[in-house]
Amino acid sequence: MKLHRLNRRVLLIALLFTAVTLFFFVLIGYDMTAAEGTAVSAEAGKTYTVSVEGTRGDILDVNGNYLVYNQSVNVLTFDYLEFPTEQQDRNVLIDRLIHCLASRNETWLDPLPLEFDETGTLRFKDKQATEIRRLKSADFLDVNDYATPQNCLDVLCEQYGLESYDPVTALQIASVCYGMQKEGFSAYRPYTFAEDVSIETVSYIKENSYMFRGVDGDVTSKRKYIGDGSIAAHILGMTGSISAEEYNEQKEKTDEALAAPDLTEDQAQKIKARSYTFNDTIGKSGIEAVMEEYLRGERGQKIVSVNKDGSSDVSYAYPPSQGNTVILTIDQHLQEIADASLKKRILEISEEQAESIAKGLTPAGAVVVQDVNTGAVLAASSYPNYSLTTYYDDYNELAQDPGKPLWNRAFQSAYSPGSTMKPVIAIAALEEGAIGLNEGIYCSGTYQYYDITFACFNNTEHGYVTVETALEHSCNIFFYEMAKRLGIDKMNKYATLFGLGEKTGLEVNEAKGILAGPKRRDELGLRWQSGETLLAAIGQSDNSFTPIQLCNYVATIANGGTRYVPYLVERVTSADLTKTLYEHKPKVAVNTNIAESTLQAVRYGMYLVANEGSCADTLGDLAYTVACKTGTAEKTRIIDGNIVEGTDGFLITFGPYEDAKIAITVVVENAGSGSSTAQVAADIYDYYFSTLNNDNTLQKQNTLLW
Repeated sequence: MKLHRLNRRVLLIALLFTAVTLFFFVLIGYDMTAAEGTAVSAEAGKTYTVSVEGTRGDILDVNGNYLVYNQSVNVLTFDYLEFPTEQQDRNVLIDRLIHCLASRNETWLDPLPLEFDETGTLRFKDKQATEIRRLKSADFLDVNDYATPQNCLDVLCEQYGLESYDPVTALQIASVCYGMQKEGFSAYRPYTFAEDVSIETVSYIKENSYMFRGVDGDVTSKRKYIGDGSIAAHILGMTGSISAEEYNEQKEKTDEALAAPDLTEDQAQKIKARSYTFNDTIGKSGIEAVMEEYLRGERGQKIVSVNKDGSSDVSYAYPPSQGNTVILTIDQHLQEIADASLKKRILEISEEQAESIAKGLTPAGAVVVQDVNTGAVLAASSYPNYSLTTYYDDYNELAQDPGKPLWNRAFQSAYSPGSTMKPVIAIAALEEGAIGLNEGIYCSGTYQYYDITFACFNNTEHGYVTVETALEHSCNIFFYEMAKRLGIDKMNKYATLFGLGEKTGLEVNEAKGILAGPKRRDELGLRWQSGETLLAAIGQSDNSFTPIQLCNYVATIANGGTRYVPYLVERVTSADLTKTLYEHKPKVAVNTNIAESTLQAVRYGMYLVANEGSCADTLGDLAYTVACKTGTAEKTRIIDGNIVEGTDGFLITFGPYEDAKIAITVVVENAGSGSSTAQVAADIYDYYFSTLNNDNTLQKQNTLLW
């Protein structure tokens, strides 16, 4: 009995003690909540190391003008140490923040590949196949490949506790939460919620921090482009979020570098500072991709120490550093002239060729300008063009445009060259002794080859023509005879010598093109017919060359027979231009060893075209004498089931004639004739000749100009 009473007494005391303890815990918790509004997210006294991204390097033109640079912009970020830890609290805060920005016409980052269209239908975003696969993967939603957009949203709502929100709001909040998860939001990695936010909005967020706990305003850099972002767009290229494939490729390189023997701690740290995370930006195309190694900045580290009162102190273990400066061979102003002139002429020709355009042939073309003595590309235009500034906003429209504005016609389009092929055939004929310098061939307007009758252009009868006058009049009959005397193998020997039908070695992507002949037909499983040799001599048959190949070819003729490797990168310096890290030295691809008398005869024939022939009205009165050769190539396309015919126009030219400095190639699709493209070259020459006596040497920063 006494034992029973004792047990009851012990039980009562224990219950009383538990009740008092719980009371004090509740009281303490209430006092903390009342004093601070919420519990501190991180442990007091703990230190966190946070990565800080380095700024990407600038890209300049050959004269030191900025083509791509970084501009400071305001961003809104989530600070893990202060941000709510409970998902429902996060949802409320994110929803409040979204409404705040929407009311101020500000945008926020929306990484989720889901959207409601104008009819209110949930769908996957266009052109985001990689992101859709990532969303469905085991790392995120872990759903089947055939899961619908609604299936994905349902899982997102369940995962982030969004069942009580309307679908539109739930999708907005889910997108932010998905971004936080994807980017590994933690004490070590803040999350960027919005970029390029007005200072007024940042100020409002800071002034009302009690409503936006853990949301902070910061300043970062954003890629900016000169003008409207269209200048040299195809050359400069784009940056974008790193893909899984790119990340894995870069990770392998990093792991390999870190595995090197005798690696010092400093060296290892530098490698890690340049390594990639799954959320990094990387060069996707053009110079941005080719020069990624130089342009990428180095990541820094800041140390955040949390004090007992929840406040934090920040210091840097080492600061981030900006990437290096890449200086191109491109002349900004020459590029602008080329862009504007090409566009103007194409639009003018489009009006003249309105019937063909109406049938579906799109107005398009390209220009390349090259230094004949180094191989440097001074300008390269492709039309239609696009803006790097609005690339991602415009992507769907650009991708569906029949004119293919994203395609770089200057380097990646291969065209049947027409009569621009004739100079190299003339060189082959003279070098192989198929004809003498002063020997003539009679042109009656037609040429009989076995049972086939070939005609000169418009059945014109030129009479006796030499190499020089055959080039001046672009006499087909002369070159048919040269083809018969030479044969396709010798013709192709010289075409190859001048780089036709081969990649030039340019840093960025380029097409190989096609050199007509038995080898090409064998690849297609077809037989080469002997009559094709005559057509190949006037730039027809399978011949197909890029504008950069044609420009490099005429540059080789102009400079005396040295074929250089074209290039776009002049040098790379440190961010402040004080230290040169790389400098391009002109590279000779081939010394053709063509006799000077041969080249002089061909150059003179081209002189006659520019000054007495079809281009005399346009090129004959320039400040300096120039030389050129025109070309036309007929093409037939099937558009919407209809056969549509058009004629591309070409011009290859160099100047000054007496001491060549630059070579130019102009291609205008559906131009009707080669001479109709000459105005583009004239505009480029006018600008270039006006600068011949100017010193355009790039000056280092903080130096005096004398």
